[in-house]
Amino acid sequence: MAKKRSKQPLLPGMEKQKPQSSPAGDTDRGGAETVLAGDSGAPKSAEAESAPDLHGKTVYLVDAHSLIHQVFHALPELTSPSGLPVSAVYGFARDMLFLLEEKRPDYLFCVFDSIGPTFRHQIYPQYKANRPPMHEDLIPQMPIIHNLIDVLGLGRLSQPGYEADDIMATVARQVEKLGGDCFLVTSDKDCRQLLSDHIRIFNIRKNEVFDRESLLAEWGISPEQVIDFQALVGDPTDNVPGIPLIGPKLASQLLVKHRTLEGVLQHADEIPGEKRRENIKKFWDQALLSRQLVQLRTDVPIQVNWESGRTGRLDRQKALEILSELGFRSLAAK
Repeated sequence: MAKKRSKQPLLPGMEKQKPQSSPAGDTDRGGAETVLAGDSGAPKSAEAESAPDLHGKTVYLVDAHSLIHQVFHALPELTSPSGLPVSAVYGFARDMLFLLEEKRPDYLFCVFDSIGPTFRHQIYPQYKANRPPMHEDLIPQMPIIHNLIDVLGLGRLSQPGYEADDIMATVARQVEKLGGDCFLVTSDKDCRQLLSDHIRIFNIRKNEVFDRESLLAEWGISPEQVIDFQALVGDPTDNVPGIPLIGPKLASQLLVKHRTLEGVLQHADEIPGEKRRENIKKFWDQALLSRQLVQLRTDVPIQVNWESGRTGRLDRQKALEILSELGFRSLAAK
């Protein structure tokens, strides 16, 4: 059953107006099928088209679906003057404006998961099987968000059969290769495997950067060991099994000592606890499967339209109109 969300008054700065049509157009058709309406608009290829020189440039890649769900559940229910639910729209717009105004990236792309199964479901049909369907109040907000992304002059990326993380991984490596610095706006710990001198994670809620040193301080491992760490621990959010009774602390200790997943198996008899030793041997194939599931692809066949993500293309008048129509007076004033 869908989670019931209590109706709350508009946030300060959301002025009441007479009902009007949605600024996103026909939201009645804004179901799950329209969530990925369009991507970078470029033909697909493994290499970037007209890739720019990114030396001295910063590129922000936003895990859009994750951020949208995050703000949707964090904020009280908000409605536009026309009665549309808009809490996710408000939160997402606020965050994008924060990135544009405070971080001032040279490029900003919103990356979306594709609709339907991915290659991971072919490997493991139970992958993400525990995820609930999209909340009914969120569905009509997605077309509005996509429209807002275009008006703000931000790029959109998606690719059938791949998750946003894989696209982010592919583009982040391209940015690194082209001499730029990439910030991944995500809470997904899978992306920690990508950390390097030029790829970092940005926690927009805390306004903090997570880098290689942060990973070493928290998990005691290097980015190259992240997939082995997650293969041992698993991830209940994505229904990645891991090995029972192997938690983060023990996984960290094992990888510090034995370096790799294979090294852990070779020294399984040295692991404290009879049941843990037994589980590592019994669920070894499950750990290898888990490693396949958490390893991000860096070869997604997507061609990046770099111009679409170049910042400074905001349609200010249109943005003001949409924000005002939605009742986001405080955002429109920025």
